[in-house]
Amino acid sequence: NGKGQIILESEKHLTNRQKKALETKEKLFKSAISLFAEKGFDNVTVDEIVARAGTSKGAFYIYFKNKHQVVVKQFQEIDNHYIKTQNNLQGYKTASEKLLALVRAQLNFALKKMGLEVIRTVYQSQLDKGGEKAIINPKRPLYRIVKEIIEEGQKHGEFRVDISSQDLTRMVTRAMRANFFDWAVHDGKYDFIDEGYKLLSELIVRGLQK
Repeated sequence: NGKGQIILESEKHLTNRQKKALETKEKLFKSAISLFAEKGFDNVTVDEIVARAGTSKGAFYIYFKNKHQVVVKQFQEIDNHYIKTQNNLQGYKTASEKLLALVRAQLNFALKKMGLEVIRTVYQSQLDKGGEKAIINPKRPLYRIVKEIIEEGQKHGEFRVDISSQDLTRMVTRAMRANFFDWAVHDGKYDFIDEGYKLLSELIVRGLQK
């Protein structure tokens, strides 16, 4: 895919040592995420993570300050997907269509690439007072992309203008988070994609339209 090609191009200029470092970081990341999914975020220790990755504890702290930083990296991967999705939105004519295409891509990625336990772990980690609140960081690509779509809709008379694009963006992204959280609370016992799409299309996007 396009993302993989970009990574390969950048890695052409890396030394063997740098490539090895990237491999170690990825092993630690995947080991941590799998353990979080199996045991729950709070029940996993750094010792367990490095044992599964086959690395040292010192290596872990070279790449991550703490367990929360692993989750932040997960958000970076999600945001990379949003950026890739944005590049595919130009084929849609209206802002509503673009926003719903983003929602559909978001739901599919979360279900197929993350799954219930990883989503549960992500939200659990964000409730910790000492962790970085990556999920609500307004500088995330998700917020920028949603805001750009809303501003496009306002500019062309498709979306309401009595509420600022910033406030509408906040509302939309809150609804997105609510959708993830509710599915996790219900232990994934309903159709995440269909129900999530229905929530965002019937209530949120319709609420944006004039």
